[in-house]
Amino acid sequence: MATAAYLSKYFKRITIIESDDVLNDVFMKSTPSEILDYRCRLESPTSLGRSGVSQIYQLHGLQGEGYKILLELFPQLKDKLFNEYDVRTYSLKTDLRLAASGIILNQDLTEDFDWLGIDRFTLEIVLRREFCLKFSNQVEWKCNSRVTELIVDRSLNIVKGVKYRSKKNTGSSSLEIYGDFIIDCTGHNTSSPKWLKEKFNLIVPTIQIHYGCGYVTCIGERFRTGDPSLDSVAVIGSSVNSPENNFGFIITPMRTIDTTDHDSLGILATLAINCVNSEYPPNDSYENLLEWAKENLDQEYYAVLKSIKV
Repeated sequence: MATAAYLSKYFKRITIIESDDVLNDVFMKSTPSEILDYRCRLESPTSLGRSGVSQIYQLHGLQGEGYKILLELFPQLKDKLFNEYDVRTYSLKTDLRLAASGIILNQDLTEDFDWLGIDRFTLEIVLRREFCLKFSNQVEWKCNSRVTELIVDRSLNIVKGVKYRSKKNTGSSSLEIYGDFIIDCTGHNTSSPKWLKEKFNLIVPTIQIHYGCGYVTCIGERFRTGDPSLDSVAVIGSSVNSPENNFGFIITPMRTIDTTDHDSLGILATLAINCVNSEYPPNDSYENLLEWAKENLDQEYYAVLKSIKV
């Protein structure tokens, strides 16, 4: 959506081919509290019709420059997130504690940046609503559809368009759409390299990396650990440093919450543990995850995990 919003400056008409029904009422009309409830209680976004982005529940950090770009494209976005969704930004210098090999990375920054404390599930929904409001007359959506083939002109060595088909009617014939500028935002499952090779005998260099990644994420309310250096920061993280350290940890706010509990930090957070080299954290229960963390993570990160109410 950010790509389409940026290209709207240069093209009169933009078409987005989307594999899921992202314009359904659940995504477009749910209240902030309903969205939060979906995010916290659903085992899978597939039940809401969002099967095409399996990583939507994973923890994602929006880079500072990316946040600036979003605000330039959608000037009303910040006020909406702050006033309706209880989202906040945090100082990369003072509100974060990011480490690698035991060294704090952000304490000596020469320039400060904002860290947006929000989960990807909520941000995507809010961003799409803002996008549709701003570009309703310029952008056309083709939902529940999938691109099946490129339309090319071999004599000119160009891609002229794509063929796509509805996912609901698998037996339906393909439709064609032509464009002056085509971007494939599919991600790692894209078929574009294969199609380019078939149509133009063009080989796109690719590298496959197998590193045995394990990942587990969950949501919980943060409570005091008793350590001011941990309780005073909103984002805490430690990166993987293979092969010496195959385990990474991060916790980041997704919303602020009102509470009368003195021990609560008033933060609903997403936490994630990622591992490489075929190390896999348990995901069957939080109790087992805590036992694993006690043995494999630094004690300060274990203290944070232990203080969270999932």
